[in-house]
Amino acid sequence: MISTLTAWLAVRLPADVQNLLAAPGPTPTPSNGPGGFDWGRVHPDGSAIPKSGIFYTIMNAVMWLGGVAAFCGLVAGAIAFGVGPIFGAHIVSDRGKSMMWRNGLVAIIVGSATAIIAGLLVL
Repeated sequence: MISTLTAWLAVRLPADVQNLLAAPGPTPTPSNGPGGFDWGRVHPDGSAIPKSGIFYTIMNAVMWLGGVAAFCGLVAGAIAFGVGPIFGAHIVSDRGKSMMWRNGLVAIIVGSATAIIAGLLVL
């Protein structure tokens, strides 16, 4: 069995290596004739969507609500961070501090969402 495998490798290996190392053929040129899909005409276009103003209104409302929620969380965290040590509740103070960090980060992300999305669409 080992001799059969060795004989097979001795015959197949040089041919496979030669095919692997062969120079590649010329790349085919794309035809602009009929029957092909023109990917150059595909791009995001907001004006092609009917009643796209409703989408922008909804997204602006969601962003505004997200900003307000993040600000309220930031204020609640600041209150918990400030009031916790007064009443001896250091756990509440630590959670208030972490809440301030998280809601500050969320406020930054929500506030810059349009810039992030616009940057991703350019890629």
